[in-house]
Amino acid sequence: MAGRPRKAVGVSKGKIGKEKRLSRKIQEEKIRVDRIQLEEGAPAWLSEEAAQEYMRIVHEAGKINLLDNIDRAFLAIYADNYSRYTAASLELQKNGMTVSTENGEVPSPYIKIAGDAATQIHRCSTKLGLAATDRLKLIVPVATDDKPKNKFLKYL
Repeated sequence: MAGRPRKAVGVSKGKIGKEKRLSRKIQEEKIRVDRIQLEEGAPAWLSEEAAQEYMRIVHEAGKINLLDNIDRAFLAIYADNYSRYTAASLELQKNGMTVSTENGEVPSPYIKIAGDAATQIHRCSTKLGLAATDRLKLIVPVATDDKPKNKFLKYL
């Protein structure tokens, strides 16, 4: 079915009836899954640095209940590319942006590695809601009573 993706009930601004809103809220609660696998630890195949980043994100995202077990694969890819990016950046700092070959100076291969890893980090962080701008799409607005008061009501 083509069209716009469905929004969460709390973020939806369209006019929907109370029954439909309640139905959607129940559906959204049913799709929530546990975080047990996330909190057990990083996958064994991740490097030590990637595993530390994985657990850092699990801890921070746990404060707002952002991620669950289904997000584990994207989080592992994010952490792996984070580790790859930092390693490539360190190599670039140590050895410079170019390398000498028999054909002269050429760009370091670590530039491409860092660029590819940064692209994957960006894609995964968007999917996971790790950037503040991505999380803003997920925030449920809270109804407040901050409407301006009618200044003429005191005269009634």
